[in-house]
This record gives sequence, C-alpha cells and structure tokens, in this order.
Amino acid sequence: MNREEKERQERLQRMLARDQGNAPPDARLTDEARPAADVPPAGFMPPPKPAASAGGRRPAGEEPAGGAAEGNARKVDFTPGQAPRGRSGRKNGRPLSPILRRRRQRRRNALIALALAAALALAWITGALGAAMTAVSDFADSVALSFEEGGWPATTGIQDPIQVEELAGGFVELGSTDVAVFGANGALLRTIQPGYARPAITAGNTRFVLYNRATPELRIESRTRTLYTRSFDANILLCSMSPNGSIAVVTESSRYAAYVQVFDPTLNSMYEWYTTQSDGTPVALSFAGDNRRFAAGCISAADGQICTRVFLMDTRSDEPTAIYEAAPGEMILRLAWLGSDRVLAVLSDSAVLLDAATGAEVARYDYGGASLIDMDATGGGAALLLAGRGDATLTVLGGDLSPLASADAGAAAQLCCTDTEIYLAGGSWVRCFGYDGAMKWEKTLDAPAVALLDAAQPLVFTGVSADVLTAP
Repeated sequence: MNREEKERQERLQRMLARDQGNAPPDARLTDEARPAADVPPAGFMPPPKPAASAGGRRPAGEEPAGGAAEGNARKVDFTPGQAPRGRSGRKNGRPLSPILRRRRQRRRNALIALALAAALALAWITGALGAAMTAVSDFADSVALSFEEGGWPATTGIQDPIQVEELAGGFVELGSTDVAVFGANGALLRTIQPGYARPAITAGNTRFVLYNRATPELRIESRTRTLYTRSFDANILLCSMSPNGSIAVVTESSRYAAYVQVFDPTLNSMYEWYTTQSDGTPVALSFAGDNRRFAAGCISAADGQICTRVFLMDTRSDEPTAIYEAAPGEMILRLAWLGSDRVLAVLSDSAVLLDAATGAEVARYDYGGASLIDMDATGGGAALLLAGRGDATLTVLGGDLSPLASADAGAAAQLCCTDTEIYLAGGSWVRCFGYDGAMKWEKTLDAPAVALLDAAQPLVFTGVSADVLTAP
C-alpha cells in the first residue's frame, strides 16, 4: 500500500470516529510516512510519553511523579477571566457531532412537550383551563355584540312567554316553540327552535341551559351559539345554573328518589348526590355566589302529608353541611341566597330565613292565611305579592324578614325588584314603588303585561314586544 492510500484511509477513520463521538485513532506515523513539513528540526527531543495499555490507561507502576490525579489531568491553555477549555473548544470535552446534537435536541424538545402536556392536563382536570377558556369566549362575545344595533321597544315575536330570564344585561325569552336572545341594547342576537314538547330554561351570567323536561336532553347555549349538548341516562326533572356557568342537573333514578349531578362550565362532572326516598325529590335549587355551595329544596310524602327538607350542600363535601326540615304540610316554592350566609326558603305558608352553615331557622314571616302570587329577592331583602280575600298586597321585607312596608297592589299579577325600586304589573298598567311602600308613579301600557324583568334596565313584556320601564 503506497503512502497516499494509507493517508487517505487514516483521514477516513478519523472522520468516522468524530461522527461517532469517539476519540480519533492514533495515527502513529513513522518518519518515513510523515510529511516533510511535520519532521521536527535536528536535535529536537520530544518529552517522553508513558505507554498506554489496551484500555487507554497507564500500566500499573508507571504513575507520573506528581501522582495519579496529576498524571491524568490534561494541560490546557486559557486566558484570565475565561473558563478553561479543552483543545476542542468545548468545556471539558470534545465537540458533539451533528448527529448527537440533533439527538439531544430531539430529546430536549420531547421532554418540554411532555411537561407542557402534563401541565395542560392538570389545568383541565382542576377546571382552571376550562374557566379561562370560558372567560375568553364570553369576553370575545361581549366585544363582538357591542357593535350590534338595537333599540327599545324590541320585537320578540313571542306572544305568551313561558319563562323570561336575565342574560348578561339582556334577556332570553322562552315560548312554546321559540327561544329569543336579546342584548342589553335591545338587539336581537339569535333565535332557536328546539322542538321540545316541555321546554325550560335556566340562566347564569352569559349562558343558559335549554332542556326538555321529562326527557334526557339538554343544551348549553351562549348568546351567539350552542356550546354543548348532552343526553343523560334518565329523564331530566330540574336544572339550575350558577353565576359562573356551573350546572346542577336533577334526573330520575330507578333506585333512588333522584340523582343530582353538578357540572363545571365545560360540562365536566364535579359532584354527585343520590337523594333517598326519605330525602325527597329536589324541586327547587339555588347556587350561592361562590358557585360551589347550593341549596336544594326536596319534597316527599309521609302519612298523607307533604314533607319539605332543605339541604345545604357544598361540592367540596360528600355530606350535606346542614339540613332544615319544615313543618308537615309546608311545600317549598322558591330558594334564594341573601348574601353569602343566609338562604331564603319561600314556602307555601311562610318565608323562612336559614343560616347557611347550620341550617337553623333565623327568622320567619307567616303569610297570615294569604296565598303567594309572586316574589322577588335582592341581597338586602325580599318583596312578596300576597292575595287574600280582596285585592293583592305588596309586602316588603328586610334582610332579617322584618316587615318594612305594605301597600295595596290592586289586581297585580307580576312583581320585580331592583336595587332601588319595586315594580308591579296588572292588566295594562305598571306601578313603581319605593322600598318604603310609597308609590312613585303609574303608567298605562298599550297591551296587558305578561312579564317583568330586572336586566341592565327594568323591562316590561307586552304581547310580542319588550320595553324599558320609565316614568310617564
């Protein structure tokens, strides 16, 4: 083999060794094979090198004078203020080959992707991601809908509404065949034809639930689109939505009186409760402002009488935090939270104020034999529309259910409370009262009122239209 062929093979071996991350083979060239430019000058004496064993280690007994640690240390050159580097220019080692660098980069990217996926999964499980996505979606809807043109009065197209609920300052109105969604400025946002035989709605902030009673179907709707649909294993009896969009769904059960499930805003299950026959079937639900506590009014039958129990529940606890049992024959009609620690239970014969932590009865207001026509509550109290032998009576109650005022309500059939006024509607008139019971004004309508609502502005619904309540 000639010298050129030998040098070519040695270069090839060194290139392969660098690509594989190994030390290049020691090309022990003889003086005959060394190029003329590499021949040392005459008289030059290279320092002696210890012989290396097969594994690259020194033979036993041939340690350098300075000890094994000194003999194994490699001498490098460096300037002050810089870390010492090896002959390759990389700290304490040779430069990685392109193949190894790519492998390390792929492993690093895979670890980063795995960590991000784990963080997203944890956020989704805890509900943080779902809540954030909900907030972003609602904010985007609010920005887009702020450019919609509207005005009052607004034509709804629904002659006899079954339910009207406040929705982000606007309203959602349910008819027998149609659902209409309006913005706070009176703009029609969308209409829905669900095709349900027994439709019902419940709203919370910017979303509402549209469900078919006595069937297993429900839909979660925003102001602009359908967000989720769900079909349960049993028929739905009742739904209630919290201010942040959490949902409590009561369904039938073959083994229990009812099955209660609570879902987060993205329809992930977060709580379950099976009510026994002695607990009763929930007929009224109301969430607290923290979106985790809720009150459930349940009815059952015993000894030929209706029994009512109010369960104070917390989704962070497996057991009820408190239970209130009403007198035999009293039936629960409505539940409302007055602040964060009081629950108003509206019964057929009286209104009862409960301590949310203990379930104890704090105060009671008896109707005195009258029947309840309508009621509404605010954070500071409640207003009752009661009917006796003659005309209806408006009764204003404070936060402790103490009577604050009373006024003749005539033939009123609807009642609505705002923070500063109370509105009554009966036939083709609307009256505005203060919380002191004094009437401020009366207004004649073009058509009989069918509903009142406290939205961004107080609204009255007549025929197929809705209008803002203002003084004449």
